[in-house]
Amino acid sequence: MAATQASSPGEVTPPHGSLPLPRILAYGIAGVGLTAMAFLNALYLFKYSTDVLLIAPGVMGLLYGASRIWDAISDPLVGRWSDRTNSRFGRRRSWIFASIPATAITFIMLWSPPESLSTFALALWVGVAMLVFSTAQTMFHVPHYALGVEMTSDHHERTRVFGLRQLMGGGGLLLGLASFYGLARAEDPRSFALPLAVGVALIASILTGFGVSAIRERPEYQGRGGGDLKRAFWDVFQNPHARLLLIMYGIESFGAATTGILSVYVTQYVVKAPQAFYLVVLMFYIVPSFVLAPLWTRVSKKVGKRRLWLWSMAIASAAYVAHSFLWEGRIVFWCTISVIQGMTAGVGSVVAPSIKGDVIDWDEAQTGERKEGSYLAVWTFVQKSAAGLCAILLGFALQFVGFEPNAEQSQATMFMILFLYGVFPGVSYAIGCVLLSRFQLNETEHAAVRAELEARKSRSDESA
Repeated sequence: MAATQASSPGEVTPPHGSLPLPRILAYGIAGVGLTAMAFLNALYLFKYSTDVLLIAPGVMGLLYGASRIWDAISDPLVGRWSDRTNSRFGRRRSWIFASIPATAITFIMLWSPPESLSTFALALWVGVAMLVFSTAQTMFHVPHYALGVEMTSDHHERTRVFGLRQLMGGGGLLLGLASFYGLARAEDPRSFALPLAVGVALIASILTGFGVSAIRERPEYQGRGGGDLKRAFWDVFQNPHARLLLIMYGIESFGAATTGILSVYVTQYVVKAPQAFYLVVLMFYIVPSFVLAPLWTRVSKKVGKRRLWLWSMAIASAAYVAHSFLWEGRIVFWCTISVIQGMTAGVGSVVAPSIKGDVIDWDEAQTGERKEGSYLAVWTFVQKSAAGLCAILLGFALQFVGFEPNAEQSQATMFMILFLYGVFPGVSYAIGCVLLSRFQLNETEHAAVRAELEARKSRSDESA
């Protein structure tokens, strides 16, 4: 039986038409605190570890890369298990609830290792914490992402879901920014980190628990995750639309991973401003990234999701390359680039998940299964594997050119930082643009897919 129109967050979501706003807000708020955690880790954990904990860049690169690669490996496993989970809490929500305590504990471990640890023990502590934290994040992100795709089958309503999710995620970034500011300005960062980590973990746990408790899953998707693990993943690679996106994401992610890690290094060692100044640059990035999310939802209806995404990636490629011209005192120039990058990042965060949902619908028409977890997990596997390899490359590249923490850097080190921060991701995005231009699943083709699925469902209901 088809689901009926919902009027409150906890009711079953209709497959078509406009979703109730409270339902989307409940979905979005669940990820706000975890966005803050992930943002702080991506922005400052590498530098905090090399400059405050005094872990060698090469060692930190290995730890960071290993955690990202393990994160990539665990994504397909959790995605597939999530597809196959049968529980009264739902196949997605069960995993999200289980992630809450693990995420909180390991986040605190990452930022407040005991000061009595030896050099080896400290690296081991951080490495283990990163691996477990990555696993806990996977337990949240893959099912939560899949839950967003399942909320509606409408071509443009999906964009609205992820547009509002992106808008609400701005609160998480602001919390992450405030945390970074406190750490960067603290006289004793290690002492400050413990209460900070506990506070952020508590906020994240409350928001995730509240948001997920307020929503329900579509019961008609239970038990439709498919049977064979290898075949499920093979279906993803056999899907021509998914395969093209996989290649694009791998190349793009391999380059873009350097920017999050190197941003604070660029602030201190290239632009030669206080670490906390990067907050200004980030605000120029964050505001357009999140505030303009509703605009991209409307624009995508007029020009098409793929075309809007393609334009944004081309502009982002040029903006990345412009980073290679940063130097001491070029603050206004950097802020201008950040505004442009924030706009393009917002487009990707709104449009890309919606397009992935359309690709999953295409797979359902071919296989008769709903494998959101498998699809989203394989995509993130490619992204995170590429990012992990890039982190290893970055750590050894800095060590190779003679990086010294809290000291004036050589010209070779400065050149390497700017190359990895600007040219490398810019070229990666340019290649991604070429690949995305070949993507063919548009609104017309998706409408035909949905018509076939609805006709198939009607025949099934009549025969039942």
